[in-house]
Amino acid sequence: MVTLQTLKLFLRISYTIDLRLSYLFFIYCINLFSSQKVKEYNESMSIPELHLPTEESNFIKNPYKTMGEFREETPVFWDEINGLYFFTRYADVRSIQSTKTFGTTFNHIEGFEKELEGTDIPLTFVGYKRSDKYATYDNFWKSEEFSLLNLEGQLHKELRGLVAKAFLPRSVQQLVPYMEKKSEELFDSCKNSEFDMLKDYAQPYSVSIIGKLLGVPESDHLKFLDWSHKIVKMYDFEVTEENANNAEEAAKQFIEYTQDLLDKRRKQPEDDMITRLSQVSEDNNYLTDDQIICTVILLLNAGHEATVNTLGNGLHALLTLDQSFDEIRNETEDINDIVEELIRYDSPLQFFQRYALDDVEIGGHNISKGSKVAMLLGSANRDPRVFENPDQINFKREMKDHSSWGGGIHFCIGTHLAKLELGVSFNHILEKQFTLVEEPSRTGAFGIRGFKNLLVSA
Repeated sequence: MVTLQTLKLFLRISYTIDLRLSYLFFIYCINLFSSQKVKEYNESMSIPELHLPTEESNFIKNPYKTMGEFREETPVFWDEINGLYFFTRYADVRSIQSTKTFGTTFNHIEGFEKELEGTDIPLTFVGYKRSDKYATYDNFWKSEEFSLLNLEGQLHKELRGLVAKAFLPRSVQQLVPYMEKKSEELFDSCKNSEFDMLKDYAQPYSVSIIGKLLGVPESDHLKFLDWSHKIVKMYDFEVTEENANNAEEAAKQFIEYTQDLLDKRRKQPEDDMITRLSQVSEDNNYLTDDQIICTVILLLNAGHEATVNTLGNGLHALLTLDQSFDEIRNETEDINDIVEELIRYDSPLQFFQRYALDDVEIGGHNISKGSKVAMLLGSANRDPRVFENPDQINFKREMKDHSSWGGGIHFCIGTHLAKLELGVSFNHILEKQFTLVEEPSRTGAFGIRGFKNLLVSA
């Protein structure tokens, strides 16, 4: 265990070797000390230590078997490599999602970090803040600063309220004819041929709808697609330097583009969401330019990526069933039953992180204030305590309340839009006949679950 003697040794070394090396040695000591403290705490609380093998290709291909074993044998565990407490069961995941005892940040609580000084909770594991590794990626962090996913407290309440006023159900519903038209156009262009369901249909379909909602010219939709692909790579457990640099440049271009479009809408308002975001107010409070830009980036990244991967994961799941598309269509009159079950079965988002804002007991374990936790949504969605025969697709399933839409104050603000565009798309898919050309490969990411491509013939 690292002791005071080790830290004294650091001071002695700093006089005799290069200052940079002594600094690295100091950081090593602190990390080792923090790791030891967490290990001792977990042992006292009987929390097992395991590792979620997100770097293994077999796990990425099918994580549900391993997560199922964890869910039954060690439903709560500490992962030293990722610095997270993982929760695998539905009841615990839903509890974390719905309670204000857990938050995406602690920045809204005055003195939170200071209060943790001298405790066994290492500060490197708490708080939504720049990690040392990515501290210099200013544009990426600027694009995240006012994302609703990263806010809590009064600021989140005010910002979400204003965004919701601009995200009118009427404006979303008015997009349905455009969705129908765009979907049919894309499928018609692929008729009687072999094509990539993701690249040739799902991606242009989804980004065009978000673009139409926001008021982005169709000629610029491909830019949005490229920026989104690059930025979301920052959200997984492992991020390469190349991907981080690409995300930083994409964020820079996205911010500049949105600022320019926002300036144009202030001068010449149109019937689109960017105009509404610039005009909406509550008690004479308006959204700032930075808040609008972060909201636009969130709507694209969260909405587009989830829709594309739901379509890819969902069609692949449909093609593995021992049923014709006609039989599937006849199972239910409501296309939303099919959409919800496909999301539950193979969620496009596999985990979300939170911070314990107070000492709390959950899953039979005491979690200390400041601890960082991860909810395994895909595991929760296959918990047999809640979903009967969870590893099977059942479009008549009565229990539809899966965890993938989130919960509490962070319930997905774009749920209505997502359900409409997925409903239109799966209605069109089930009217056709597809054959899988080859078994697709996964992207390699765990958090945002999808395929590299999905080659089919129609």
